[in-house]
Amino acid sequence: MAVLALGVTLTACSSSSSTHSAAAKASPIKVGYLVPLTGTAAANGKDEENGFNLGLDTFGRVVDGHPIEVTYLDTGSSPTVALSDAQELITQDHVQLVEGPLLANQIAAVAPYVMGQGVPEDDLYLSSPTQMNDYKKYGLGFTSGWDGYQPSSAGAKWAYDTMHWTRVATIGEDYAFGWQTVGGFDAEFSALGGTIVKSIWVPLDATDIASYVSEIPTDVQAVYVELLGSQAVQFFTDYASYGLKGKIPVLGVTTLTDQSVLPSVQPLSDAEGTYVASQYCDDLPTTVNQDFANAYHAKYGVYPAYYSEAGYTKAEILVDALKALHGDVTSGKALARAMLAVHIEAPRGPVSISSQTFSPIQNSYICKVEDVGGTLRNVPIVTDSSMQPWGFLPESTWLHDFAVESVGPPPGT
Repeated sequence: MAVLALGVTLTACSSSSSTHSAAAKASPIKVGYLVPLTGTAAANGKDEENGFNLGLDTFGRVVDGHPIEVTYLDTGSSPTVALSDAQELITQDHVQLVEGPLLANQIAAVAPYVMGQGVPEDDLYLSSPTQMNDYKKYGLGFTSGWDGYQPSSAGAKWAYDTMHWTRVATIGEDYAFGWQTVGGFDAEFSALGGTIVKSIWVPLDATDIASYVSEIPTDVQAVYVELLGSQAVQFFTDYASYGLKGKIPVLGVTTLTDQSVLPSVQPLSDAEGTYVASQYCDDLPTTVNQDFANAYHAKYGVYPAYYSEAGYTKAEILVDALKALHGDVTSGKALARAMLAVHIEAPRGPVSISSQTFSPIQNSYICKVEDVGGTLRNVPIVTDSSMQPWGFLPESTWLHDFAVESVGPPPGT
């Protein structure tokens, strides 16, 4: 009887252990995603959400039996709301990874909190030396998206060397992202011998930008523009109404001619012919990108915005890392290390993460907005391969300017 009882006990323990193991294996991987779904950047946020969802559909929503569960929260345009959302994701939803905010001022508020709670974070943009240092300090974060100096430096070099522009005006949003993308262009263009005739700064929450567009001098050879969302749509309308279209060429950064913008521009000719310096052109001819762009169009009825591609790439990085860990996310640092180690061929091109800046080493492109089969597309005309985060600038110049422009506009602008 004692032997029989022992056998029953062992069987019960074995059954309990097996049940517990099965339950543990099926435990969900909880991801919190912070995106603006209202406000001036709402279209960008929705595109990023759509891209991430398509990425999970493509690369897998279940890893080693663990389903990936995603909670999206709307950050609006407010750093305060973004931080409150992050606190909700961690304390109430108990997420194991945060896909970071879209806007630079929100990232600055959210990243230290999230990593300080022991949760890894993949941000969209590298916005400050503090953020970069926190990545190193906590060993829990990075950005898979970009920093503003890569495309802006490449754009300035192309503007000076190829287009032979020497007198340019700039217009950008009056916060860290705008300061850095305009600052990177300013630093490279000025070092080459060009002159920034005037810098115009637009408040992030401005709902009417006509007065700012009217400040563009008419004696410049081109205007360099950083605007996004509804402000970018307005820019093209106002630029044409002031008679500048066709007279002063426009070179934008990624966000100006993103597919979150182009479908809303009317007439289409207002945006056609615009140049843009970007880490992604939606009409890149590579097989990886064409497959992605066509799948995105089939699912959502439009071609992918940069933000769509960013979300899609985030999903690929996450799923690849989870596969390396067999779905085990009990260690935030192990998950962050696995994500940092990923080298992928994304729709935008090869992507790896710099061990110095914790931001991507990737291609930069000059694209031109062209009518392709009745749809405005960003068509690549120049490729700069494997750009470091500081672009063509000396690393020391970038480090100095990056610090200055994370808290204020470029000096003298």
